[in-house]
Amino acid sequence: MEEDKEKESEQNDDPSSHHRRRRHHHHHHSSGKSRKRRSKRKTKKRVKRIVIITVSAILSLVLIAAAIVFSMYIRGKDSMKQNNGQIKIPQSLGVEQSGDYIYYKNGKYKYNRDVASILFLGVDKYVSTEEDKENGENHQSDVIALCAIDSANKKVTIINVPRDIMTDVSVYSPGGGYVGRERMQIALAYAYGDGKKTSCINSSEAVARLFYNIPINTYFSMNLDGVQEINDSIGGVSVVSPETIGNFEKGKEYYLKGWDSRQFIYLRDKSKLNSNLLRNERQKVYLNAFIKKFISATKKDVSTAVKLFRASSPYSCTNLDADKITYLATEFVVNRNMEYNILSVPVEVKQEGKEAQNIVKEEEFFESFLKIFYNKVE
Repeated sequence: MEEDKEKESEQNDDPSSHHRRRRHHHHHHSSGKSRKRRSKRKTKKRVKRIVIITVSAILSLVLIAAAIVFSMYIRGKDSMKQNNGQIKIPQSLGVEQSGDYIYYKNGKYKYNRDVASILFLGVDKYVSTEEDKENGENHQSDVIALCAIDSANKKVTIINVPRDIMTDVSVYSPGGGYVGRERMQIALAYAYGDGKKTSCINSSEAVARLFYNIPINTYFSMNLDGVQEINDSIGGVSVVSPETIGNFEKGKEYYLKGWDSRQFIYLRDKSKLNSNLLRNERQKVYLNAFIKKFISATKKDVSTAVKLFRASSPYSCTNLDADKITYLATEFVVNRNMEYNILSVPVEVKQEGKEAQNIVKEEEFFESFLKIFYNKVE
């Protein structure tokens, strides 16, 4: 027994024995850490692979979506700016033309192909499918406005076209056959059609001729009964009446909602020869107020435009499609600080029997036209 104790004591005193035990203990501890590190590395690799796959999938979807949007943007741009004709300026204005260039009063101007035009029509009533009327009887466009969107120069010009302007209008027979062109009030162009699409096309062509054959590939017409719907969709607008008519007094401020908004832009005193021009002034006041309210509402809620479009759809007829809307939306997002201007085609009022006729002041109108649709190069 004493011998065993002695051996044990010798072993305890043997330094190599301590070293072996320490080495054995250390090896066991290291292998555990190593397994943990390998496990962590594997987990990190799996997470990394998942992240890479997920990001790649998201990027692929984004690229596909971007390609689709870009494709729609290009198609919309092409369809809105398509120009198959040629600008025709009367020689009486002393203008020389050469392709996209115009020489006028010692100045050289180039046609701005970055301008996209949309025609807006306000119609007193649409013809229902149950009571279709013949050509020439499908009501008139009481509001005619051409919107010129110049993305290059970041400006939007809304040109009011007085309904009584005398111009060449295409006339169709009751059966829809083309008869020819007659000089009449431009508002009557809408009457020669189906009360919707063909009426809009005929109006677009009449306005295009008035504007020296510029391309107008997009139209949006709306029954005036829809005014109150789109007005209320942005919460109404505040205006100061420029004249006394109906329940409105000159110089007094009104917050328009519901039926009042329609009346403000629709009423006119037919006993006055210039009644339509006075109404145009009210429409310009309303439009200014509406645009400001729309921009303000859009800053707070980006879906304002969608709400507006939905509110107008039961009362409207348009050839705006997804491509054109994508193009317009992109332009307005990119060019947030667009400059807005509202003006009217300058006219001289004459009376023919009981009817008022508006004769365009050609030189004044042409010079406004140049500023909107051309860029001065020299």
